[in-house]
Amino acid sequence: MARQVISETSRRPVAPGRPRPARRRFAGSRRSRRGLTGALLVAPAAILIAGLFVIPLVLDGWMSLNNWPLLGSHSFTGLHNYRELFGDSGVRHALVFTVLFTVVIVPLVFLVGLALASFLQHARPGVSTFRAAVIAPVTIGFATASYLWLSLIDPNTGIFDRSLLDLHLAGHSVNWLSTSTLALTVVVVLTVWKLAGFAMIVLINGLQGVPTEVEEAARIDGARRLRLLWSIKLPLMRRSIVLALVFVALAGFLSFDQFYILTGGAPDNSTITAVFRIYDTAFVQGNLGYASALSIVLLVIVLIITGLELLLLPKKGEV
Repeated sequence: MARQVISETSRRPVAPGRPRPARRRFAGSRRSRRGLTGALLVAPAAILIAGLFVIPLVLDGWMSLNNWPLLGSHSFTGLHNYRELFGDSGVRHALVFTVLFTVVIVPLVFLVGLALASFLQHARPGVSTFRAAVIAPVTIGFATASYLWLSLIDPNTGIFDRSLLDLHLAGHSVNWLSTSTLALTVVVVLTVWKLAGFAMIVLINGLQGVPTEVEEAARIDGARRLRLLWSIKLPLMRRSIVLALVFVALAGFLSFDQFYILTGGAPDNSTITAVFRIYDTAFVQGNLGYASALSIVLLVIVLIITGLELLLLPKKGEV
């Protein structure tokens, strides 16, 4: 009888809303272990971001408030460097040139990438070879690509001049970097050649994400290829388009290698970008504080433009 009473008592249900203390402690310890595990997994990435981005950014902001020579001691000057930027014609020219260069390459890279994506999105004989040829420039850095093009446009040994002479399209060798127009043209073509492969990859992904039922319905309604692309596919590719535009715009604003290697700012400092100006101010003129102020201004401009481009992304619930 006593055993039966004890057994019934042990099986008595616990009142609702009052969990057992042991189970509550176990759930709390399990959540704490999960939180600790998550923190340990995130820690390497957090340390990397802090060491490569947050700490250098804070240091750059502090240097911009100082007269900080490359060699020697620094002194606090407040906003003097920023006030001096607004009256510096060299900085103003570099920023304007960078904006114009970006405005030129963004639509060119997008249009070339879209044309390549439309042509190479379907599996056909030879498509994989063309894709590999277009993607190959993406795998090398701008410095390597610039040295490659420097050899191609050499007036004495470059293949460009030799081809023009053999085809009788030019009567003499062309110095491609002699004028600002020719130099800028070479850099623009190089940049489009370098970035078109990335734009093609992103846009192919967007094109393949368009439902086939939508395309078939548009074709049945009589939509031709250009109309189908403009009215059906592009509106459904907004995320891919914004990603491509953001990447190319950032590449344009941060351009340095191709100008430094190909033109060196010549002729007459007409091809100096904002990053080129930062490098020249910091390591040639030795004024790290002024260069830091310019880098902060460039960062703000890039963040504003990137934010405006991200506004084009579809909102939740939109296509």
